[in-house]
Amino acid sequence: MPEPSLYSPPSVPSLIPMRLLPVLLSVTALLGAAETASLDHAKYTEALKSFRQGKASALPALMDPVVEIRRAAIDDLRERLVDEPAAPLAGQVGAALAKVDRETARLLLAALAEAKATTTAPQVAALAAQQDSPLRAEAALALAEIGGAKAVPILADLAKDEALNENIVAALAKTAGPGVTDAFNAGILDAKLDLAGRTALIKAAIMRNNRAVSPSLCTALTDEALRLEAQKALLKLARPEDIPALKAAQAKVANAATKAALERLIAKLEKPSDK
Repeated sequence: MPEPSLYSPPSVPSLIPMRLLPVLLSVTALLGAAETASLDHAKYTEALKSFRQGKASALPALMDPVVEIRRAAIDDLRERLVDEPAAPLAGQVGAALAKVDRETARLLLAALAEAKATTTAPQVAALAAQQDSPLRAEAALALAEIGGAKAVPILADLAKDEALNENIVAALAKTAGPGVTDAFNAGILDAKLDLAGRTALIKAAIMRNNRAVSPSLCTALTDEALRLEAQKALLKLARPEDIPALKAAQAKVANAATKAALERLIAKLEKPSDK
């Protein structure tokens, strides 16, 4: 099944909590559609033609007071980013996020996410970290699309911000690409990472059904601050091949309730499947 896009309709993503994120996921598309409907299309088309022919520069036009020119500039940049996501242009668009108006920044985030412009991950992360930014949650979600494995530690670090925590979990649940599971394991085991970040990784692993983190969860069981989260995750994610690690964890953990839960889990995993 293909990974859902950040800006797909809200009914598509199955990994994201539905009570908050549909608005975040659909607002960019709705904004673009509403703005397009109200545009003077002749003026927009003329501006877009000018950008495509190299007669005008799209980057400075992002701050033009004329909405048709701004929208044409965004669309021109979006097309170019899709063609060359690693070109210097991506960094220039990333730098513009902090300078343009909110609606333009939102559409630029969508363009960067669509292009998978990985070089802009630090700039998008900086926007997500700005406590006074109204686009923090959307920047976090865009980072999940843009950053791949490199986004995991950045997002996990942002989870310590309580106001952003739920969005970070959702963003981590969507992050895809080579090395993502390794990044999850490293973060769960990183004692230097804030507890909120490690907990966010565990919650996101459950949402992803990422069973490959089970050995790390077994290790986390011995950390009292993470014990309950790791225990809940293992009840959902543990596999028969994790039995040796589960038994080792059971021998080390001091909490009687967790010991009993692990004993039941191990017995369940050792029992042959009826299917």
